[in-house]
Amino acid sequence: MAKKLDFSYLNDSGKKVSGAAAFTHYVYTEKGGVQGYNDEVGAEYVAEFIRQNSDIINEGIEKKVRRSRLKVV
Repeated sequence: MAKKLDFSYLNDSGKKVSGAAAFTHYVYTEKGGVQGYNDEVGAEYVAEFIRQNSDIINEGIEKKVRRSRLKVV
């Protein structure tokens, strides 16, 4: 996934916060909690899966459509 892994930010004093404290700030302040973070990660995972497998998915759909249009007499 193309997710950035650096959650560093500058605090009110102008100091750089990084590591576990920065990640916790991101999860609870910017995403509204663990559920919000998990929703974001899940959506990114599904989008990446579709992006990587879209050609296979499309081939399956095309094959299914061709079969449904074929009428057996």
